[in-house]
Amino acid sequence: MINKAKWIWLNKDVYMDYQKSPISLFDPYNDDCKFAVAEFKKVISFEKKITDITIEISADVKFWLYVNGTFTGSGPVGAGGDYEIDRPMPVQYFNTYIVKPESEQVEFYIMVQNVPSVLCDMSQGKNGLAVAARCSFEDGTDEIILSDSSWLGRKNNAYLSPNKTDFTLCCDKWLYASVTDPVWSLKRPDILMLDEEELIPESFSPFIVNPGEMKEMTYEFDKIYSIYHIVEVEADGEYTILIRDFERYLHKNVNLTDTITGNSSVKFRGLSMVSSGGMKVFVYNSGEKPLKVNKIAGMFVHYPIQNEGYFHCSNETLNKIFRMGRHALKICRQTIELDSPWHQENLGCSGDYFISSLMNYFTDGDTRLTRLDIIRIADCLKLYDGYMFHTTYSMIWLMMVYDYYLFSGDMSVFAEVADAIELLMEKMHSYTEKDEIISNPPSYMFVDWLVVDGISLHHPPAALGQAILNAFYYGGLNMSAKIFEIIENRALAERYHSRANILKVSFQEYFYDSDKGLYFDGHNFEHRSGKWIQANTKKRYYSWHTNTIAVLYDLAPQQEQVRIMETILNDMTLINPQPYFMHFVLEAIYKVGLFEKYGIQQLMRWKEMTEFEKGLQEGWYDMSGYGFDYSHVWAGTPTYQLPSKLLGLQILEPGFRKISLAPSLYGLDFAEMEIPTPFGKIEIKMEKGKAPVIKVPEAITVCM
Repeated sequence: MINKAKWIWLNKDVYMDYQKSPISLFDPYNDDCKFAVAEFKKVISFEKKITDITIEISADVKFWLYVNGTFTGSGPVGAGGDYEIDRPMPVQYFNTYIVKPESEQVEFYIMVQNVPSVLCDMSQGKNGLAVAARCSFEDGTDEIILSDSSWLGRKNNAYLSPNKTDFTLCCDKWLYASVTDPVWSLKRPDILMLDEEELIPESFSPFIVNPGEMKEMTYEFDKIYSIYHIVEVEADGEYTILIRDFERYLHKNVNLTDTITGNSSVKFRGLSMVSSGGMKVFVYNSGEKPLKVNKIAGMFVHYPIQNEGYFHCSNETLNKIFRMGRHALKICRQTIELDSPWHQENLGCSGDYFISSLMNYFTDGDTRLTRLDIIRIADCLKLYDGYMFHTTYSMIWLMMVYDYYLFSGDMSVFAEVADAIELLMEKMHSYTEKDEIISNPPSYMFVDWLVVDGISLHHPPAALGQAILNAFYYGGLNMSAKIFEIIENRALAERYHSRANILKVSFQEYFYDSDKGLYFDGHNFEHRSGKWIQANTKKRYYSWHTNTIAVLYDLAPQQEQVRIMETILNDMTLINPQPYFMHFVLEAIYKVGLFEKYGIQQLMRWKEMTEFEKGLQEGWYDMSGYGFDYSHVWAGTPTYQLPSKLLGLQILEPGFRKISLAPSLYGLDFAEMEIPTPFGKIEIKMEKGKAPVIKVPEAITVCM
């Protein structure tokens, strides 16, 4: 329906300086574009009662839709993208809403922000709005409404930036919109539209600010939430309101997230989503009459959560850790699965989304957003001929693709990403020089949020990143081969198997230190340096990271794997991980049969985080000059590890058609779990000294 609509924008003769947009925050053209919020409206009256309206809408960059004065939704569904992007994504998505006005008139009012303001914002480089609506009537007929030049548009001068609003400034007059040539390839996203919940801080109550007075208030939420500010003021005179959001501390990671100036009553909804555990609010009344603040709240926005999964055990610390991860997952799942609402990084961070997708399979089970993330990453890989900013993350994306297939049973995803996989693996192969060893990549990132000898493992030199990049590449080769075997592309499957076989031999020769019995992190050869690859060092390094992946992906000989894992787990002098990389450590521990001995012990490393149960902090400790957040889903692997390992689940046939279970308490006294599947929940109760009680949907075949 929406493809029949005209793309419209502000009158091109009056607003010639507001017709184009930078593609993203990384676009150098960004400084040349002026920020604006445009408004559009259309009022249509009928002679019969409307029962419901189905609306399809998209805009470049962001829209806020109101129907008959009621807020309906914001969007569009994100197009995705990577870092340093310099060209538009090939697909733009649209949102779909169904409203029930039960009236004889429909009034559309739409605000549109014209330039990107956060990392996950993407543009096609041109401003525009498209709307299509099907009005259904009581008599069984319907009528289509499409955006065109009869719609009215204007610039709302109150919006000076995404975080600065001055309601003393008047809007421009309404003019007919201009039809603009379409550059948008629209696609329906098969995901749910976002849910909204208004959160009013428990300590808030309406208050009066007298003339010349400034009041300073602090409000805290029970948890960190992904919110838009809501402010309602009764006033007859000038005032200024400042809102500073914080996640944990008033003195750390504090953003001046909204400034509101006005001279009359206003109901304000912020343009920018923020990650908020609380707000410091300053209200200054510079007018001559008292003003009343009726509401300060947050509109909590998130992907709809069905809350089907459940975990509870005898260790309350583990229960808290599970819940913290579950909540972090909830606030990070928007129309793009963010790394955190604080950073709002784009889909180039596929290492984050890999972990969060696994968490989601055990807590909610709705796989649609994961599928869309996978497709958008593939679109980006195709746009850039297989290049991804984070080289290791590109290999982790392949694991995410396959796991989605296992948990959903949806084989069709492979056809949509096969071209991207081939481009990616050929790009990675181009970084190899001999024996399939990568030694000339654009970067060796990302390893972990660590600094070693003053060197960041975000973008390390070869001495700290070469081996692990090659280990991930080996895993990527094998996963690519497995995927191409499934879709019966034997030529590509054989190509990647062959390269993997060569790399396995080379890896042992290049990176194994027989004296230490461990793999070292990379060689000390001289190589180019730059923004994303540091000058190499002369020192040899050993880490949990390289040795973990060598074990997890079977680069290490099978007979050596238990010894290697025990060695690193008992040697804290080695470079050891932050919470993100602990996901792979825990997977390797389980793989080699050491979870009974080490699994719960390693999961208890999250205990210190439970002192601040409102959010999930990004790392065990911060790095100087970085300032990590307390809402980062990549640290949430225990929310996946606890139910998956205690249940001992292995999916033998995709989509849960056939599974094996090996339940174990691993020293706990009891545990209860409910795991969502396409056929209903798997329910299990375990108690020390008793046989587990397991209920599995009839459609699932179980092997014990």
